[in-house]
Formats: sequence, structure tokens, C-alpha cells
Amino acid sequence: MDSAMSSYALSRPHSQHSWSPLVFDVILWVLFLGPIASPLLRATGLPLVSETGTLARELLATYICPTPERSLWLLGWPMAVCARCWGATIGLWLGRLAIGDRAPTLLRRYRSLHWSWRLLLSALPFLLWPLEIVGHYSGWWFAPLWLLLVNGIQAGFAAGIFFASVWPGLWPAARTGESVPSLQ
Repeated sequence: MDSAMSSYALSRPHSQHSWSPLVFDVILWVLFLGPIASPLLRATGLPLVSETGTLARELLATYICPTPERSLWLLGWPMAVCARCWGATIGLWLGRLAIGDRAPTLLRRYRSLHWSWRLLLSALPFLLWPLEIVGHYSGWWFAPLWLLLVNGIQAGFAAGIFFASVWPGLWPAARTGESVPSLQ
């Protein structure tokens, strides 16, 4: 009997599964339209419909948004989240629209980074959120709603390009000569 054993690893070509971009877009539409739906439903004054808008506002204001009192108003009712959070949904859409073949060189370079570096870079703009919130509640400043909206947009954009870069099949495959590592 031969005491030396050999082992061989059988390799299969790694197939990268693609997820439907439609799912990504539906999530973005829900995030964008959800906060707007609350004041629209409340403005109807209809039983159950109005209460549904109130419930949406209460849930999002309690569990999602750190500063719901800083909401934009629509038809006399506050949106379900603050201007910063709703700005983030706008930024997510801008990130979604900035990817792919039309992406500027800087975004292509961003995508060539390992996913952990992309996550770190995309998280950095969110550091302005706690700074603004602490400053607001400490009475150091009172940022206008347009500034909260811009703050949210820039952070949402960073998150949008990160999520688009890791969503399988959302960003088109790299062209010849362009190396893009997969999520490892």
C-alpha cells in the first residue's frame, strides 16, 4: 500500500450570480416615496387612510429617523423622516444613476478598491450626521433644512455607489484592461 496520498482539488469556474437591478430600484423607490406618502395620506383626512399616514410617520420617526422634528412639510403635514434622511434617499438615487458605463473615472477607480475600503470611504460622509445632531441638540447651531438635505444627499450618494458596487450584476462587467475585484 502506498503511504503517500495525493489530493487534488477539482475547480469549477466561479460564476458570479446576478441579482435583478429591478429589485434594487424598487427598494430605492420605496425609500424615496415612503416619506412623501405619509403627509399625502394624512392630508386626505379620510378615515384609515389618514391614520395609515400617521402610523407611518410615528414608526419612521421613532425607529429610523434621529431628528423627525426637522422634517420638510408637504400639504401642511411633516414628512415621515427629517430632511437629512430624505436627502439620503435622493443621494441613493444619484449614486444609482452615476454607475455603470457612464460612471466617471473616479467612480471606476472607487470600484476597483476592495469592498472593505469602499465601505470605509462610503461611511465617512455619515460622520457629519452625528456632528450636526449633537451640535443641534447642544444648542451650538441650528442648521437650516436645506443644509440637512444637502448633508443627506452627499452621504446617500456615498452609500448609493457602495451598494451599487456590491450588488451582483448592477454595475456592468469590467471592460478589457479594467480590473474590478469581486466581493470577497
